[in-house]
Amino acid sequence: MSNIADSDPFRETPKPLTDVEDAASIKSASPAATVTSNGLKRKRTTEPKFYAVRVGFTPGIYHSWADCLKQVKGFKQAMFKSFTTLTDAERFVAGENPSHDASLSPYKFYAVRNGRVPGVYTDWPSAQKQITGWTKPKHKLFTTRAEAERYLKEGDQQAAQASSASEADTANSGTYYSLDGPMEAGAQPSVSKKAKKNATAADGRGGKGMVDEYNEDEYEPGTGPLPPGAEDGFDPNIIFDAKTGTVVYKTEDQRKATKLQTKAHQDGMLRVHTDGSSLGNGSQGAFAGIGVYFGPGDSRNVSEPLAGARQTNQRAELTAILRALDIVPRNRDVTIITDSRYAIDCVTVWYLNWRKNGWKTAAGKPVENKDIVENVLAKIEERNHLKVQTLFEWIKGHSNHPGNVEADKLAVNGARNGA
Repeated sequence: MSNIADSDPFRETPKPLTDVEDAASIKSASPAATVTSNGLKRKRTTEPKFYAVRVGFTPGIYHSWADCLKQVKGFKQAMFKSFTTLTDAERFVAGENPSHDASLSPYKFYAVRNGRVPGVYTDWPSAQKQITGWTKPKHKLFTTRAEAERYLKEGDQQAAQASSASEADTANSGTYYSLDGPMEAGAQPSVSKKAKKNATAADGRGGKGMVDEYNEDEYEPGTGPLPPGAEDGFDPNIIFDAKTGTVVYKTEDQRKATKLQTKAHQDGMLRVHTDGSSLGNGSQGAFAGIGVYFGPGDSRNVSEPLAGARQTNQRAELTAILRALDIVPRNRDVTIITDSRYAIDCVTVWYLNWRKNGWKTAAGKPVENKDIVENVLAKIEERNHLKVQTLFEWIKGHSNHPGNVEADKLAVNGARNGA
């Protein structure tokens, strides 16, 4: 159906909402009625119904259409149906299809085994947020919730058997060029006989082995076995294409252009705190500043006024990250610690759709702070090309975290200097 009516719509089998439908498209309708021979309207007699909400604000079984409506009205791609028996309703919520209605299948359940918040998701954008910017994400698509949950349980059992060293390899990562798109249920990449013969130990990318040689035409970029010399589970023969937003194989010139220094990571991970501050944020005459904190008395610490006419806190947060990447050596792994979820999401999650949409938001408006976001992404992608990690870590602001406190002081002083 195209709209969710305020009256019971289950006279016909409802269909999931599309991405473009929202609360604004939901219109009122009169209760179902029949017309007698004398022209008088008579309400239909109804049997007891169980309203099953599989996908909505709070999935479950409801005993009135009004309660069900609250869970699906305004929820994109909601899935719901009425049943005359509680058993069928429970099966529907669990991911089964008791009526075998072809219009309700196939269903998609995205199981995220390794990501920010592991679990089962019913739409790709929600699942994608959990794996974007995560090292060695593991996720798979299923047509039933039961299969998806079984996949997660299998992962828990494997994790329990893994050593603490292997668990450390699944830490947060800001590298995101190797992310795959939605997978079809049960899809497996075809492996040539030569690849099977040469495959050795499996790595963290879904069990793909390391081979001496393989034909790149047989694999999508990022899905083939790892070649010799691969480090940290990444294929050195692929690169993120900023124009298309996809992973592609490097050209011959690109493979020869940059060689990773053998001692690039000898000093370990560098941790840098950043912060932005805007005095009078949101009002005319506001002054903003940035703070970058490497450590006590470190000559690389930054306290500067925010350049430009727009003196907002969000621009200051993003600019602080950009300044940190300006200073950190290109061949040094870095974790940037900030209290701005906005800044982190801009450069690890949201930019994916912004690029596809021509740097327009879902509402069709130009993306704010696009200039800074693009500059930060360029820095990150350059570092990705060198196989250097750029990670982001969020901490709660004003929680007396020493590094965040110092970065905040630098940002406030920078704003005052520009006032």
